[in-house]
Amino acid sequence: MNDGVAPAQPVRHRDTSVNGWSAVHLSNDRIDLTVVPGKGADITSLRDRATETELLWSTRWGLRPPTALAPPGNPEAEALDRSGGGWHTLFPNAGRQCVEQGVEWGFHGEAWLAPYESEPTAGGLHLRTTLARSPFTVVKDIVLDGDRVSVTETVTQIGAHPVDVMWWQHPTFGAPLIGPDTTVSVTDCAVHPDMPDDVPDTRQPPRGPEHRPPRAERVDLSRLTAAGAGVSRLAFLGGFAAEQVRAEIRNPALGLGVDVEWLAGDFPYACYWYEAGGRLGYPWYGATHGFSIEPATGYPSGLARARALTGTEVTLQPGETMSKTVSVRVVSLPMR
Repeated sequence: MNDGVAPAQPVRHRDTSVNGWSAVHLSNDRIDLTVVPGKGADITSLRDRATETELLWSTRWGLRPPTALAPPGNPEAEALDRSGGGWHTLFPNAGRQCVEQGVEWGFHGEAWLAPYESEPTAGGLHLRTTLARSPFTVVKDIVLDGDRVSVTETVTQIGAHPVDVMWWQHPTFGAPLIGPDTTVSVTDCAVHPDMPDDVPDTRQPPRGPEHRPPRAERVDLSRLTAAGAGVSRLAFLGGFAAEQVRAEIRNPALGLGVDVEWLAGDFPYACYWYEAGGRLGYPWYGATHGFSIEPATGYPSGLARARALTGTEVTLQPGETMSKTVSVRVVSLPMR
């Protein structure tokens, strides 16, 4: 067993289930956490114990049982059918599907769908899987320490030649944390637009929180809005002014916030995704309200596009091991 490092507060472990999936419930005096090892080692729930508030977002259809049949569809649809929301590992691809090494790497890659073996540690949970469509083992160490949850992912390249990857962590937050009173503050950075037509943007990117989407009016990324407001945002943050990056998400009306923290050396970019009823067709149909800051090794969406448009792919050599960590801290605020 990997005993890990003893946390400041004892971590309690309990076997449970989520819609037919075996799950592990972790808790200390500050937070509750639920992990589903068989479905990507997803964190499906993060709750503030003092207020019994769920902080993570769930898809409107929820995590489907492992026996549920998915109707045929394109790679994005088939992957999203299996998504229940929460906090995912996106590896070795993130976003749009692509063909790599002679096989399709689907939407958001394989790690968020793979089954993991798990064992408890003093601080949380140790999980491990071997991917099928790419030559990698993936280890996840989830640690609770007071008001903070840290996810450390370690990948090892077990193939015989170099392989390019894209690697994101994908924590997504929902109501009531996300709402018209919510503000977002990120370490000083540049804001790059998405490239929907696969044409590189040649303009000097603005500094956050200003965002200049293609063919649209400027947006202030520091303010969120109400559900159903008809808003969709996608931007990529980079060029951080400090090695320690922090995204502070605050809802003073709720008296709660979260900090998403990582090192720029691990993840030089981040995807900013916000959906508040702006996408009327599949998959959200105007009925979703979720927000994520996703620490990322490259951009835009999809490894093939990152390689072609920005040169931000990561290459792992045979036998190479690489680790990266993202933390989420639950913050109590004075009630407004």
